[in-house]
Amino acid sequence: MPTPKSIKHALLIILRIIMLIMLLFTGKLLYEVAYSPYSSAIANPDRLTVLYRPGCHRCQKVMPYVLTRTLFSVKRIYFVNADKLTAKQLKKAELTLTPGFRYKGSTVQTVNHRKIKQIVDKSAF
Repeated sequence: MPTPKSIKHALLIILRIIMLIMLLFTGKLLYEVAYSPYSSAIANPDRLTVLYRPGCHRCQKVMPYVLTRTLFSVKRIYFVNADKLTAKQLKKAELTLTPGFRYKGSTVQTVNHRKIKQIVDKSAF
């Protein structure tokens, strides 16, 4: 019969493994937010590109949802700051309103969680 000390030790090991997995996926997500060049994002239409503006109220409203939905994605996701894009790049990305979710050559501009979930689920897993 396991002792309370051995159960506590096993739970501690499991908790450490979970924390390590969370840390690795969070690091991947932070990398994607920090390093997502527009040229790479457009060159890879089979990967989700999230176009956002840091000062946009619509973006601020949905980004926590988007980040939690994409945290455990095994595919590369691009997060592109639309403030840094030229008018020509915005036109090519078909972006007039942020946030925009570009996948398979089309851009959806929405804050609807159901639509965002559909896009993320199709593209990220």
